[in-house]
Amino acid sequence: MNLLRIFKNSLRLPNKQALFSLNRENMRDTMVYILILIFILCLPDAVRIIYNFMTGESSVPTDVFIVQFTVLYPLMIIFLMVAGVSLHACTAYVIRSLSKRKLAYQQLWKMTSYALTIPILLLITFRMLTIEQTWINLIPFIVSHLLLYKMITVFPKRG
Repeated sequence: MNLLRIFKNSLRLPNKQALFSLNRENMRDTMVYILILIFILCLPDAVRIIYNFMTGESSVPTDVFIVQFTVLYPLMIIFLMVAGVSLHACTAYVIRSLSKRKLAYQQLWKMTSYALTIPILLLITFRMLTIEQTWINLIPFIVSHLLLYKMITVFPKRG
């Protein structure tokens, strides 16, 4: 598993060689890669939650907090990641159908996962710069769908 190679190729999207290289990655590596990206995105929130609990700004008992933070929070993040990528892959499926390309849903799911690299990095940057306007969240959304469109149109049409 070479996550650094996957990351570099994800940054090069919608480059044709990067796209075909990423499509050869197995699903396990794809899942690990997107989970690491989501973990990095959620890390500041996790630190804030721990800080608020430690400073006494929470009325939750310690044992409940530990269970919530160590079990429920990661499970929720994993569920939201799979659901979010699947929802974006459904959008990619619609784009694929309209553009009449030869792609299976599994390929679209992987492409969607890798296409989310740049938008997630944008979100991380916005959070670091404390830019929190609602409209600013549209930029990563638009970027991800433009990347998906460009990636899908690389594939040949159905004959």
